Amino acid sequence: MPSENGNFAKIDFANATKVLRPTLGNEAPIALFRLVRLILLEDMFGVSATASSYLSGKQLGKGLGLRDLSQFVELCEQLKIGIIKTGENHKGQLHIDVYECVTCSGMTPPGRALCSFEGGLIAGVVEGISKNKVNVREVTCIGGLGHETCGFDVAVNES
Repeated sequence: MPSENGNFAKIDFANATKVLRPTLGNEAPIALFRLVRLILLEDMFGVSATASSYLSGKQLGKGLGLRDLSQFVELCEQLKIGIIKTGENHKGQLHIDVYECVTCSGMTPPGRALCSFEGGLIAGVVEGISKNKVNVREVTCIGGLGHETCGFDVAVNES
């Protein structure tokens, strides 16, 4: 319902994660998420759906206000985004692997990386923690390319 000035209130993380479904519970099938994320958004926005998903994830990641990566790992487990392992790539950069990725795990690979939302989420979280600009690139994808994990290389641009 619009406020007195006719504007709708912005929905924040806390409000969006409140769930009251006494019969159905607080979880929905992953298939529903994928139908919206991978089919409907791409049908509506074409190739720009990837950029929109990345930017949405990045905005959400920054807005979470996390203090360290361990909080991110816990959040991803809690929200069932995936099982997160952090480390370094061959260039000494931060590398994050997502096992059992919510977006793509189990799919027949279409031959392209699919997890732009997760990449954006990682970028936003790392930017929020480091206070520096970050470039994130998906280098492996379970359901998109047939890899073991969805892997993301994170380059922090220190100012």
